[in-house]
Amino acid sequence: AEKLNKLNSSAASIQTLSHWCVFHRKRARRIVDTWEKQFNNATKDKKVSFLYLSNDILQNSKRKGGEFVNEFWKVLPGSLKDVHDNGGEHGKKVVARLIGIWDERKVFGTRIESLKVDILGEKPPTLDNNDNGSNPSPNPSSDPKAARKDSSTYIKELTVSGMPEKIATAYQSVVDQYFDEDAALNKCRTTVNVLEKMDKDVDNACTHGIPQASSLVSDLQEQEAVLKKCIEQLESVDTARINLINQLKVALSEQ
Repeated sequence: AEKLNKLNSSAASIQTLSHWCVFHRKRARRIVDTWEKQFNNATKDKKVSFLYLSNDILQNSKRKGGEFVNEFWKVLPGSLKDVHDNGGEHGKKVVARLIGIWDERKVFGTRIESLKVDILGEKPPTLDNNDNGSNPSPNPSSDPKAARKDSSTYIKELTVSGMPEKIATAYQSVVDQYFDEDAALNKCRTTVNVLEKMDKDVDNACTHGIPQASSLVSDLQEQEAVLKKCIEQLESVDTARINLINQLKVALSEQ
């Protein structure tokens, strides 16, 4: 709730909180419940930032699991209608563009059709190359050169559609999983050390005829589970890197 209160419309603010939410995706229901409560108490302009945040969370979490897709689907129809009906022309444009993006990227699958009918009354306008960004610009009339550009907003300006966007998305996936890889490797090393110690203890017990501890099997199963989890995380990192390399190869081929 405190983080949501500090949310603003800048890309840095939205992406920072989005990454935090995705990291805690196992608590998706609680996060979305809090998002909804804070949204209902927010000002008209702040509600638009909340929608941008939901969009960023949805797109960054989808490849890691459907927790946020399922939870946000419960609350977004009402929130979108609120902004569409009470947010003026800007609110209508934001909602139409978000629904268009989610439709194009199949975020909610066929369920998006109900949003197009219930909220827009018709299919949203086809997005052109200038409307394909991950988040619509909070202030499209502003001169981008006048604003301070950090790396994330610069990437967003470059990756409006097509191949550049696919490369940037694949790259961001690799960056997002950097800390997961480091943690997984550390867990692997720790588990290997534990197993080596257990191996020595078993050898020593056998040599001296000492009965094995009754917890030996459960301890081994526990360490096996840790290793399996680490392998899954490392395979996910590997897949993200392979995807990035493949996107770059396709780009080179097209060039």
